[in-house]
Amino acid sequence: MKKYIRAMFYGSPKTKRYLWTIVIGALLSVACIVGFALGAGVNFAYMAFGGFMFSLAYSQLGTFKDITMDFGEKIPNASKDSKNLENDNEQINKNSKKKRSNEKEGENKNELDHYTEETLKKYLVEYKVRKQSFLVVIDSSEKYKIKNCPGYVWSDKKYLYFLLLEKKPRTIGIPRNQAAILRYEKGVMVTDLEEYKKLKESFLLGNMYRKFLPEYYRNMVNGFSTFKKDLFIIGDDIKITPLSVKGIMKVTNCKFQLDDKQLDKKRFGGYFEEVYKVNLLLREGIYEQEEYKEKVKEILTDLAHHEEQIEAYRSTIGLLVQYHLITDEYADYYLEYREKIEQKKGKK
Repeated sequence: MKKYIRAMFYGSPKTKRYLWTIVIGALLSVACIVGFALGAGVNFAYMAFGGFMFSLAYSQLGTFKDITMDFGEKIPNASKDSKNLENDNEQINKNSKKKRSNEKEGENKNELDHYTEETLKKYLVEYKVRKQSFLVVIDSSEKYKIKNCPGYVWSDKKYLYFLLLEKKPRTIGIPRNQAAILRYEKGVMVTDLEEYKKLKESFLLGNMYRKFLPEYYRNMVNGFSTFKKDLFIIGDDIKITPLSVKGIMKVTNCKFQLDDKQLDKKRFGGYFEEVYKVNLLLREGIYEQEEYKEKVKEILTDLAHHEEQIEAYRSTIGLLVQYHLITDEYADYYLEYREKIEQKKGKK
């Protein structure tokens, strides 16, 4: 009994509430019995009965062990349980720290670091990549769920294939007839300047693909400085970096097209468009200077032989000079070249 009395005054708040609730319930029941005995009415008898039942039921919620624990009295095996609890807590803390460490290590680990020269050779054989294949960087594709991915590109008579060097390598193939047209997207907004961070930091792939990454240039939009990049599109929505285009053009012989928003074809005409496209490929680093000169020479020679009206020919040459697509020397040469052709026709 002394333990209960001491617990009512010196126990924990939970124990005090438990004991005092029982005591107060019992005292109220006694008071109701006294009231009933003095003629207060039968309701007091019901209240007394309810109070006793409540106190009895509530008293079953606690145990004597709860009381003794509040006073620090010895409980069998208490020290042993305490020691086990400490060991358990220590083990839990160790496991928790280890888990956090592993998670942090997993976050910092570059998923492209597992590519080595040996594993790369293995994947090239496993996925049957042809010898005539080229390095390519795919900036994005919603359809194929690709983002900032290095890889290889090759083709056969029916399909254009990509080996994607992601966390786990995979291949995709698109029909050649869907890869017959190459499109251009200028000024794509760069939302993350570290979008190619994993590729850049990969020891092997970073060295292999660094030159294929897109170049960013600064642009002002609504008074704010932003970064943009230029991309090319093959198939439905496979966006590739400019220097990746050279390999794709070699394996597909695709035709490069511009839309009406990129060039007013009715105003400038077909030959101007062809020179403009070749010049654009030069500016994007896809053609070398000598290759560009050869392409322009082919176009202008064809123009000199096929343009019927001399005035239309001179107008096209003038526009090419005006927009800095050819030099004055080139213009003079091909105007003279056209005159020689006219003279030959006149002699006939």
